[in-house]
Amino acid sequence: MCDSHRLWSHSELVVGQNRFAFGLLKAGRLLEGANIVVQLYAIEGQDAQLEAKLKVPFYPLGSTVEKQVVHRHPDGTQHVHSKETDVRGFYATHIRFTRPGPWGLEVGVHHEDGSVETVRLTVTVLAASSTLPLGQPAPRSRNLIAADVQSLHQIDTSEVPDPRLHQVRILDAIDQGKPQIIVFATPRFCTSRMCGSVVDIVRTLVPVYGDRAVFTHQEIWQDFAAQQVFDTVREWHLPSEPWIFVVDGQGIIRAKFEGLVTVPELETALKRMLTPKPPHHP
Repeated sequence: MCDSHRLWSHSELVVGQNRFAFGLLKAGRLLEGANIVVQLYAIEGQDAQLEAKLKVPFYPLGSTVEKQVVHRHPDGTQHVHSKETDVRGFYATHIRFTRPGPWGLEVGVHHEDGSVETVRLTVTVLAASSTLPLGQPAPRSRNLIAADVQSLHQIDTSEVPDPRLHQVRILDAIDQGKPQIIVFATPRFCTSRMCGSVVDIVRTLVPVYGDRAVFTHQEIWQDFAAQQVFDTVREWHLPSEPWIFVVDGQGIIRAKFEGLVTVPELETALKRMLTPKPPHHP
């Protein structure tokens, strides 16, 4: 066991196929581009049976936060985000769990000299998702938008809120028959260090798809000091942050992602719901 490494990963794993994304922190910094192998163990009492062994690639996000931003945690502590501390990528693979209950994961960091450092953890796999399942209608939320507030900072804790992500209510997009990507994140109070990066990733899709889909950032905390979340967050039954939901034009949830996600993953989910763009005739 390598005590110098710490792993962050999903809060929810369920029976069936799971996208498993994680990061390894060493001395407070992300371990990037390492040779990672994950071993999955089915735990039965005191016995553990190896079920799968997976080589896991690293996915760089491609951009970092250039200027320093104070990041406050719920316990009152704070640190400063910069190019040296912000999350710049993650590891991801797909893991299938065949039953609910405890499972073991061993994450191995394989070095060029042949040595291996490992992080072991036990996860609890649920029989069904505690968040809204795929194929279910999305809540017809009346999320606050830019027209409802004097300042976007009232509904977005990003250092510089993007007004493009606060133009359409979720229920109105459903009524208009428009696909949606909804990112639930709190850049200022994020407990996972990922919220700001996730919002930035969603923003990159707006110039390409903004005329055919709605992009919404829903802030988590209406009043952080009082630990009061926005009504929309309660309606979507979120146990953690950040989350991204992809909703089709009929208002049905078609994809969801916990934590970090790549632009190609979001594009793939979104393109399944979009009609081809008509050709341009001069």
